[in-house]
Amino acid sequence: MPLSLARVLAPRVLAPRVLALALVMSAFVTECAARSPSAQPVIVSPDATTSAPAEKLGLRGRTLIPLHSTLIGQGGVTRLNFSGALSIHNASATNILAIEKIEYRSGSGQLIESYLNEPIYLKPYASLQVIIAQDDVRGGTGASFTVDWSMSEGSDEPLIEAVMTSYTGPHSYAILSPGRRVSRAQ
Repeated sequence: MPLSLARVLAPRVLAPRVLALALVMSAFVTECAARSPSAQPVIVSPDATTSAPAEKLGLRGRTLIPLHSTLIGQGGVTRLNFSGALSIHNASATNILAIEKIEYRSGSGQLIESYLNEPIYLKPYASLQVIIAQDDVRGGTGASFTVDWSMSEGSDEPLIEAVMTSYTGPHSYAILSPGRRVSRAQ
């Protein structure tokens, strides 16, 4: 083969290999970042937040949301681990929602992690998520979140729910878990 023809064909032969290597490296870096302990589990767009309102937010609440990080099946023989996404939505069209505390607890009620150092103020219809990785089994069976929030009197209460997913081989599972308002000390 003449030298000029080899120069023309070489990039075409190497391009798929380089692309495949780039895709593998991208997947590896993404997986490493997802497993990094410094990865931020609270995901909120800067456009979704605002500063604290001038007036005091008079309506205070707490919502309990089950997030099953592990389910036991087949009479205790099988364990299925789930990743989870806690979603908090401001259901008000006009008022700010203050998210004051987000706590993740094990099935025995022990605090695993507290996610906020200061309140997050969500704009109307804005949302945030807290992510639990599928290999994070600290919550075990019966894990849950509690979310403390406040808003102006007469506002629509937030919509808070968890979505759990699991992928094992060719099978995938998904569970939606709605939150339920529980008492909160005033």
